[in-house]
Amino acid sequence: MSARPARVESRAVARPVPCMCEELKALKCEAGAVLRRLRLIRRSRDISFYEDAELTRLKHASINKVVKHLLVGHNGQPCPSGERPIVSPRTDIAAKARAAGAGG
Repeated sequence: MSARPARVESRAVARPVPCMCEELKALKCEAGAVLRRLRLIRRSRDISFYEDAELTRLKHASINKVVKHLLVGHNGQPCPSGERPIVSPRTDIAAKARAAGAGG
């Protein structure tokens, strides 16, 4: 008689991942290409402080485009295609608030 551990289910795993929107896919590819290009430049030669600052600015700009799209990329609404949605839809928040109010 061996005791089995309780099964733990994660909401992140249970949620089906929607298809990625084309704009997000393009932004992620662009950001990855920028990061790979900068790594190659930094490893291939010695760069000046000013050039390093410019490369870092390019890297941050490409990452910021991805984050901005995830937050407000669809007419001011969060992108539904992210692996882990940053903002829950309003209906979920309202339903949780009603359920919490009814329980107490």
